[in-house]
Amino acid sequence: MSSQPTDPDGPIGRLYADGYDLVVHHGHLVVRRLPYISPRGVLSDGKLVLPITGNDSAVTDAIGDHTIWFVGEEPRDECGSALGTLMNPARDIGDGHTVNYRLSFKPPSGTYPGLYEKVCAYARILSNPAQTIDSTSTPTPGAAYQVVEDGLPFVYRDTNSTRAGLTSLNNVFRGHTIAIVGLGGTGSYILDQVAKTWIDRIILIDGDILQNHNSFRAPGAVPHEILKARQNKAQYFAEEYSRMHTGISFHPEYLTGNNLHLLNGATFVFLAAADSKERPTIMAALRERNVPFIDVGLGISQEPSGLTGLARVMTYLPGSRSSLPSITAQAPDDDYSSNIQIADMNALNAVLAVIRWKRHLGYYATESTTTETIFKLYSNEIRNGTSE
Repeated sequence: MSSQPTDPDGPIGRLYADGYDLVVHHGHLVVRRLPYISPRGVLSDGKLVLPITGNDSAVTDAIGDHTIWFVGEEPRDECGSALGTLMNPARDIGDGHTVNYRLSFKPPSGTYPGLYEKVCAYARILSNPAQTIDSTSTPTPGAAYQVVEDGLPFVYRDTNSTRAGLTSLNNVFRGHTIAIVGLGGTGSYILDQVAKTWIDRIILIDGDILQNHNSFRAPGAVPHEILKARQNKAQYFAEEYSRMHTGISFHPEYLTGNNLHLLNGATFVFLAAADSKERPTIMAALRERNVPFIDVGLGISQEPSGLTGLARVMTYLPGSRSSLPSITAQAPDDDYSSNIQIADMNALNAVLAVIRWKRHLGYYATESTTTETIFKLYSNEIRNGTSE
């Protein structure tokens, strides 16, 4: 919480200096105690809301056009005409705060010069009619500034969710801990995706070191000095993504039947260690603990016409009757084990797995439940089915 903006010359600092009552809440700037005329023709207090991006020293309007949002009853002018249009559906900006209306008044130039000018213009549009009822009413009742911490597991503010209006929906990720076993090509791309969600914790497990070939099938660009230092994969990716997401821990060891305690607290597990001979034991333990998990895999072979193969995503949920594998083996002609550089297939395999996980949580609408998704490279098709 802050008593005043850190940048007095920025747009929020200027609004504060003018005497506006300001709150930064879940990536939104909320201007409170704005007098307006309600549909009943009485004076009421409303709020202007707009998503923002950046930090206190460089805040910008994330709506990107001349409109702004309003919380309250439908605002009216002095003649009783509506000043706003109903937002359908209403936009939840977090903690039960709902935006009901959108105001749209385009200036002669077509756009407002900045956030400061936009807020001031709409404050006048609301308060000028209100002053016909009470001449003492003012949109600047006294400077106030408060930052309500959102408690999200990020190093910096998630303005993407506020721009897209996903603040409420993203709450499905809260309270969850994801474990990723294996930080090779597919596992590192899984991390890249889940690190951008609101999950509380991420556990990374891999006993292998990071080598040159790994950097060509993983997200980002691994610094050469890291490769020369032969750093552990789990450690490297934990440090890399901790620059964005908090709550990331790592274990620089292979997961076996003897250290399953490393998964303690996990509410969902991604198994992405393609060469793990312990996989059947791990899967059986997860089923016994009623922990849902996804098993991913790639099979690539080289033909005269080029590479072919498939990406596989198998989902195992509590209560599932799907049979578990008893052995883990790769086909003799599987060239993936020779480290062919196929970052696109790794990324696709990971994205298919993450989408299935999000469907499980209810983030994505689902027509039917599937336990198996396979992408066939040669025919360029995705097939879904159930193994039960």
